[in-house]
Order: sequence, then structure tokens, then C-alpha cells
Amino acid sequence: MRPLIDENNLSYSKEFLIYPTRGKILERVIFTIGSLIGLIYCYINNQLIIASILFCFFIFQIPLLIKSIKRIDEVQFRINSKGIQYRNNLLISWNNIENERTFSKQNGYKKGTTEYFVYYIIDPGQIMKFNLSELSTDVSELSIVLKVQRSRYNSENNIT
Repeated sequence: MRPLIDENNLSYSKEFLIYPTRGKILERVIFTIGSLIGLIYCYINNQLIIASILFCFFIFQIPLLIKSIKRIDEVQFRINSKGIQYRNNLLISWNNIENERTFSKQNGYKKGTTEYFVYYIIDPGQIMKFNLSELSTDVSELSIVLKVQRSRYNSENNIT
């Protein structure tokens, strides 16, 4: 379990790493096992059309599952006092980033919310927007990390 983050404590860890969520991998494992069980059941009961559909679904899920498992330890975001780095791209300095924030968007009356991480890169004039449901963090934790790291950058560079 990760330690709680105090946004007033700038001695918090020097770098915050965000990985892909393990929930999507678990979901894919359940789909794969479920399609295999359904395939066996339909084959035993001579429902060959359904069995062939489940076989195709099972075969389609295997490479996606392997790809997801290989990416489980791949860093998606690196946030520190120097800036934000997305995957293996270059680190973008805080002086080239503005309006970094997290927010939740309502998906309809009963469909729930989707959480996003957004920041604006000044130099190329590009807005970066990422869905947090695919990442190993949430809105509250990430917003505190952004405040802490931005404050740390400002204090290191004597910016008020």
C-alpha cells in the first residue's frame, strides 16, 4: 500500500511513477478463462457453432493478454520536480507545462464517471489528455502529486 501524501510536505518522495492498472489484466485473464470454459462446455454438448466462436475469441485474447502482462512493469508516467515524462518520450519541463489538472467527467445518469489527467504543453501548443482508469492512480492522489512536484520545482528555481 502506498503512503499517504501530504501536499504541504515537500519532503515527499522525489519521483512519482504511474504504471498500467492491474485491473485490465485481471479482466482479460477472466475473459480468456471464461471463453476457454465456454469453449469446452459447448464442444462437449455438440454446439459447434458457439464453440467455434468461443475458440476464435479465446485465440484473439491470448496475444492481448501476453502483451498486457509484458507491459505491467512499464512506467507510463514519471512525475518529479523537473517535469512530466510520458512513457519513453522526453521529459517535459515544468516551465513548458501549464494548467496541469485532474478531473472527473460524468458519463450519463447512471453510467458513472471517467477520471482524466490533462496538461498543456506550451511549446508545441499541445493538450495531453489521459484516461486514469487505465493507470495505477486516482484523481485525488495525482492532483496532490502534481501540486507537490510543481511546488518543489518553483522552490528549487526561486519562482513565486
